[in-house]
Amino acid sequence: MEWMDTARALAEDPWVRLAVVEGVRGIARRVERGREAAAEHSEAAAEHSEAAGPATTVPGAGGTEKRVTTMVDGRTGEQLAEELLRDVGNEYMLAATRFLGAHRDGYWLRRFAEDQELEAAAGRPLLDRSGKYPSVDWDAVGHLLTLTGSPVTRSSRSEALVLEFAASLVGQCPVQLRPFLQVFDDAEFTAALQAMRAARGGG
Repeated sequence: MEWMDTARALAEDPWVRLAVVEGVRGIARRVERGREAAAEHSEAAAEHSEAAGPATTVPGAGGTEKRVTTMVDGRTGEQLAEELLRDVGNEYMLAATRFLGAHRDGYWLRRFAEDQELEAAAGRPLLDRSGKYPSVDWDAVGHLLTLTGSPVTRSSRSEALVLEFAASLVGQCPVQLRPFLQVFDDAEFTAALQAMRAARGGG
């Protein structure tokens, strides 16, 4: 066939072979550059994420959850709790704050620091910054828990119970024990017992 003869002749032409090789090399270079750019983008995104701190989830519209990046410079929940206890001597507040710090890496403490919807519903910041060091404003937390249609009710039942339990340690929320027994898993139940021992001065 004529086209096969033509193809063979082109394949044997050194200029054609050179053009093909250079074309393939050009494609390979573009692919490599694309990979390098993607790697740089991923690395930059990771560095930004680390600088901003760990991400957590907050309830969104319709009961769904959305991820938000916290701005507590990478501290763990326990470290964040200790930062909020530097000027606190009340054993009940110590126990309640540490309980929240231990739960899901400080889920509620991070939301107190950054969730503007919670702050707006409470009518004031949930972290009291009027003293030398910030601390949890448990009066504001208690008010938040008593509101009809509070944003807290859009959290999972387990999350809401964790906050209610913590607030109950400082007298800001009456609790019924049965929901805790039904919902808390073994780790949460153990943490709750430890918090109660700490609140009554038992360490």
